[in-house]
Amino acid sequence: MKMRSFLAATAVTALLPFSATVASAITLDQLVAGSTLTQGDVTFSGFKFDDRFGTDTTGGLPDRTDAAFPGDRSVDASEIGITTSSTSSTVSLTATIDPAISIAGEGSPTLARIYDFFFDFTVTVAGTSVRTLDSVALGDGDLFATGNGVSEIIFDIAGISGRNDLEIFEAPGLGFSQSSDTTTLASVKSLDFLGQIEGDTRDGDTAGISTFTITFDLGGVAPPPPHVIPVPAGLPLLLTGLVGLGLARRARRG
Repeated sequence: MKMRSFLAATAVTALLPFSATVASAITLDQLVAGSTLTQGDVTFSGFKFDDRFGTDTTGGLPDRTDAAFPGDRSVDASEIGITTSSTSSTVSLTATIDPAISIAGEGSPTLARIYDFFFDFTVTVAGTSVRTLDSVALGDGDLFATGNGVSEIIFDIAGISGRNDLEIFEAPGLGFSQSSDTTTLASVKSLDFLGQIEGDTRDGDTAGISTFTITFDLGGVAPPPPHVIPVPAGLPLLLTGLVGLGLARRARRG
């Protein structure tokens, strides 16, 4: 490589900051197969999944396969997209089900139409980080229900004392609804979350969901942003001089 080309490339590189690593969207079946998601100093791993009407693809959860009746909704792990995002003090995991779940009870006041699946994962703050998991919230869900239908998301948190679950639900027939839930954590580095997402309808009822988010509040100082490589003070002048020499050589050859 010629000196001018090398210096020009160096200058461009020096002017560009390192880009931060951002976790990409991935489907739950890939995560169940062993992939992980990392957002800054937080990693989501150990994903497990089991649908009431599907085959066991978890490698860990017991298979509960039941026969589905017409109108029941089976869910496959490949239908659930998982993304992560963060602010200076939080990290979030969002699950999006596509196509969205929507069930309707029909034909019998006693035979329920349902959806029901388990969804587990582990969240871990890197050992090299000073931050900890201080609290967690479940919300931003679009679950719905009408009549006596019920739509519900529950996450049990393994290994903590006190209140150890999160729940959001729609149960209009019972007069209950809860769109968000939060609990404090004991400033820990890692926790297991054991989730169940379910809906139940009878004749004339509806229920469903397509997305929800779990957000972790982190205590401690966030990792510093990527550093920008400083440009040496004399580099722009040096580049200008080299360009001038090149123009002079071309002029003499003409």
